[in-house]
Amino acid sequence: MSAEPQTIARAGKPSPETYDPVAKALHWLMALAILSLIGFGLYMTSQPPSLRTYRLFDFHKAAGLSLMVLAILRLGWRIYRPAPPVLTQGTRPWEIWMAHGTHIALYTLMIAIPIVGWIGASASGLPMSFFGVSPIPALIGPSEQVQDAALALHGWLNKLFMAAIALHVAGALKRHFVLRDATLRRMLPFGSTKP
Repeated sequence: MSAEPQTIARAGKPSPETYDPVAKALHWLMALAILSLIGFGLYMTSQPPSLRTYRLFDFHKAAGLSLMVLAILRLGWRIYRPAPPVLTQGTRPWEIWMAHGTHIALYTLMIAIPIVGWIGASASGLPMSFFGVSPIPALIGPSEQVQDAALALHGWLNKLFMAAIALHVAGALKRHFVLRDATLRRMLPFGSTKP
């Protein structure tokens, strides 16, 4: 048996103290995709109406739905392979609850934002396509009131999402640079729990 059972696992499997490669890959793939999609959305909404802008919106819709599917897969993987225990040394109970609440908010918003956007896009009455390959079905019929409400909610939820992302990143950086624990290292693609 190893002197460091928390960092070395049997038969090459991740130990209870580290994230497995699938969880790490999904985390960083989604982080990159989400930040890209937020930036893309901000750019897209600053453009004047045109055929090009319509195509940008169509791409945004397909990418958002793809991220929703990835989020559901990631949530399923997290249920199948739970995260390692929270490192509590030097952490106040309210900080643990805040981190837990932030994770719940992130997962909820990764699924809710695309659904609300899909409702708003459906209510516009305009056709939607999945990267130009296949049509995306409308969830509801055309309704200007529903479209306006859903798109306003979509924007508000995105602001909430950006705040949750900022809290998540700030918490990880605090744990890494102030508490100097392995929280961030064990999620890095080639990270180790060793200091």
